Amino acid sequence: MTAARRVLPGLEVMARALPGRAAREEPGAALDETADAVHRLAVLLAAGLEPMAALRLLDDSPQLTAAAARGSPLDAPETIVSATGGSTDEVRRGWRYLAVCWAVATETGAPLAGVLERAAETLRALADADRQVDLALAGPLATARIVALLPLAGVALALLIGADPVGVVVGTVPGAVSAALGAAALAAGIRWNRRLVAAARVTDPLAGLGHELLALAMSGGAAPDAAQRRVERAAARCGLDAPVADARATLDFAARAGVPAAALLRAEAARARRRALADVLRRAALLGSRLLAPLGVCFLPAFVLLGVVPLMIGILRGALAAF
Repeated sequence: MTAARRVLPGLEVMARALPGRAAREEPGAALDETADAVHRLAVLLAAGLEPMAALRLLDDSPQLTAAAARGSPLDAPETIVSATGGSTDEVRRGWRYLAVCWAVATETGAPLAGVLERAAETLRALADADRQVDLALAGPLATARIVALLPLAGVALALLIGADPVGVVVGTVPGAVSAALGAAALAAGIRWNRRLVAAARVTDPLAGLGHELLALAMSGGAAPDAAQRRVERAAARCGLDAPVADARATLDFAARAGVPAAALLRAEAARARRRALADVLRRAALLGSRLLAPLGVCFLPAFVLLGVVPLMIGILRGALAAF
């Protein structure tokens, strides 16, 4: 039991390093909060309030409070972006999206209330996408944690049956070498798992942003070339990447067909977001099989080196001492 008390705290520390152990708030919660604030702002603007008066009524978020302190709605985008410093990626993403929509609307003369209403809908869609990704990753993450605990379970099993793996590791050279190799294999496996999980999470949550902002700029009456310049300028102000060059084919088709380009651009933006979500869901589905590689290469050898080898050395040492 003394050996168990010495080993178990170390095992607990290693378990905290397993993939998915970091505490995270509910997926999409920050984006939902941002969407609610944007929707309330849109309602106030639709009711006839001036932008700065509407901002002053919404004091439940530091971003809007900071924007309300400025004298002009033209300064609001930079203020909102600067007020997100130190926030999580999800919070920054939501408020920067609002800021760039605000910037394009004020530069092009698009109705701000309608722009913010669509922005709130998009933010809610992004929050739903975050929840879908988290749900898709729940199973593989649980598998990664269980697999990473396998070597630690070997050590605990040796302790439960009355063996002294700690004495073997401390008192014998083969035991010390086996423990060192097992700990290295376990650390490598945990790191490998973390990299696989991180790669599966990579996504482009604002895919299609250039198309959407270009549609917004053109709905304010700007010509395509002028709209592209304004979108690029607004995106740079808000620290976002909103490529619009690939929207040229859509603009050319709308010009040939004589139809409004805004609806086509919004459809392309929605399609890009669906494809980005499908890509990360596909990687999440493949993650379970990819986790088999660190299981075979790292965790099973670590189980043998940390649990089985010290146990066998202890048994042999006891048998030899009896003669």
